Amino acid sequence: MRNILLLLPVFGFLCLAHGHTLPQLNVTGLNQQKFYTNPILDYAAADPDIIKYNGLYYMVYTQGDRIDILRSPILSNFRNAERKEAYRAPPGRANLWAPEIHLIRGEFFIYFTMDDGVADANHRMYVIKADSNDPMGNWGSEVRLLPEEEIYAIDGTVLQYGNGELYFIWTGFPEPPGSMNLYIARMENPMRVIPPRTLLRTPSMDWEMHGYPVNEGPFIIQNAGRTFLTFSASSTFTPDYCLGIMGIDELKDPLVRSNWWNDVNHCVFTRNDAESVFGTGHASFVRSPDESELWMVYHAVDDVNDLGVNRRARIQKLDWNPDNAPRFPAAIGINKPLPAPSGEL
Repeated sequence: MRNILLLLPVFGFLCLAHGHTLPQLNVTGLNQQKFYTNPILDYAAADPDIIKYNGLYYMVYTQGDRIDILRSPILSNFRNAERKEAYRAPPGRANLWAPEIHLIRGEFFIYFTMDDGVADANHRMYVIKADSNDPMGNWGSEVRLLPEEEIYAIDGTVLQYGNGELYFIWTGFPEPPGSMNLYIARMENPMRVIPPRTLLRTPSMDWEMHGYPVNEGPFIIQNAGRTFLTFSASSTFTPDYCLGIMGIDELKDPLVRSNWWNDVNHCVFTRNDAESVFGTGHASFVRSPDESELWMVYHAVDDVNDLGVNRRARIQKLDWNPDNAPRFPAAIGINKPLPAPSGEL
């Protein structure tokens, strides 16, 4: 066993030297530990989102003109995943970004943004609903969210709160002009957001200002009765794109901005120059096969000069602090063997 482990770095070096991606590694002994390597897809897949359902993993990501769902029996490798087109942008619509798939009250929904192909400022939020409990089945037509407001809106996510209510959280303008802010509003149901919106967070710290003042890509983590909201900060087209975190406790009203605490001092997950990982952001979170671990799904690039063109999907495991808040790892580079999600076959 000791000799096998010593060979792993040599094997990795030889693969890298010849331009090959390391395969999934399964080393016998040591509790039958299995290994994986990032990325989990070999092509660009920005804004990745993965949900687990009936023991299988379903992934969506930004494609621009459509939403494909990828289904994989394992979390750490989507290269041979089954693929299903769930939605295609109709004529007069374009720039479809950041889809998220959610299971809400026993039904599947995908939230996404797209514009009219004329101006980025015309991005609005939409939702589609699955016709059945099979994500690889048929999906209905898009429904516009917040049709009452002609205001820029991207990166929507859903908070299923402990009080039984649903809340929609997204990125938009214009308060104040010149920044991309986080907003929240109550949902009447998974396809209807109730005005008015509440300004939840405005970028104000240095780490939120690289390229442009940005708070985007919100996503909810819930643990031990606590609710955390992760978000991406700075422009996704800079190497300093990173993750921040805020949260709310004791089932306080999430529509009251002052009820949320903010960790404003630094990114919680950011670039790692030593590992050649840059632009780390737009994360979602999903459980391991045996439910014992929480894994972060995010995109990053390998070159500090890459302006977001080759954003590839990666995963890394989160740990927990004594106060039940998530503890984020350092970003790890591609082709480096890492322990696979617990329970993965």
